[in-house]
Amino acid sequence: DTAVSSVKSVFPNAQVTPNRIDSYPIRVKIEAHDNGKTQTIWEGDQRNLFRKYASQRNKSIEEMVKNLNALKASKL
Repeated sequence: DTAVSSVKSVFPNAQVTPNRIDSYPIRVKIEAHDNGKTQTIWEGDQRNLFRKYASQRNKSIEEMVKNLNALKASKL
């Protein structure tokens, strides 16, 4: 939910498609797909997005939003 809400905060109309891979440690990867090109926006451990690790979660959210805003600015 944290990754999706971060994406939606910058790109409200974005289509978010989860891709689950059953391996440990669980990683989250945000990618942008445009004109056949793929760009990794953010990648990290899922546990860094848990509310109980607030400082790691906040740092991850800030990094996601920063990278998403950079992508948005490059598309303008």
